[in-house]
Amino acid sequence: MILQRITRAIREQNWFAVCLEFVIVITGVVIGFQVTALNEARREQHREAEYLHQLDVELTAIIDELDHVNAAGDAYFNWIIVFFEGVETGDPDRAQEGAWGLNAITSVEIVNLEPAALREMISAGELTIIRNRSLRSELASIPQLQSSSHATQEQRASDLTPIAFEISGHFEARLEDVVNISAGGNTNQTIQFDFDSVSQNEALLRRINYAALQNRFQAAHFVRYRTEIDDIRERVRDEIETRGF
Repeated sequence: MILQRITRAIREQNWFAVCLEFVIVITGVVIGFQVTALNEARREQHREAEYLHQLDVELTAIIDELDHVNAAGDAYFNWIIVFFEGVETGDPDRAQEGAWGLNAITSVEIVNLEPAALREMISAGELTIIRNRSLRSELASIPQLQSSSHATQEQRASDLTPIAFEISGHFEARLEDVVNISAGGNTNQTIQFDFDSVSQNEALLRRINYAALQNRFQAAHFVRYRTEIDDIRERVRDEIETRGF
């Protein structure tokens, strides 16, 4: 239709009509591009909102896991403190109260600090969908945090493995206590050991002491990463609130 009008106007040398038709065509194209760009911007904003809400959920889950790991580590450490109190005072019953710590003090935990939503964004090349450049930079730092954390924990596990093996040679577990783990499993008597033999083994006690120290280093490690992840989560929440998502 438009082409026919332009052709007729050219034959009639009606240059005003020709120019008017061209303006109409160009205006239509421009408006079409603008509508397409606006729709794409809306889709991107919707995806950004979805990603931010998912990041909030997953970062919260990571923080909860870090809290759980640290609570467990504190329990292991406290058991060992009780064990050492019994050793130092020559009280086998007191040492027995903390015996479960002998089994757990060499435990090393590795927590995944990278949310699945962030991995998805990075693998799809969509990290730039997060408009806030500062927040985007903080999110991009999480894989490095994870890599650093894992490397530290793997080294700690390597250091503690021979100590765990040595400690295990001095106790015997009552397996009947842990058959039904849903009921809580261990008791103060689950780990049995020869108090006289262990309390007089200075080399072994030093290794247990070292494992307890590494337990505290591990706790400090996770406190540090919890703080960093929590800061990023708060930035995500601020962005959600600021943008009205």
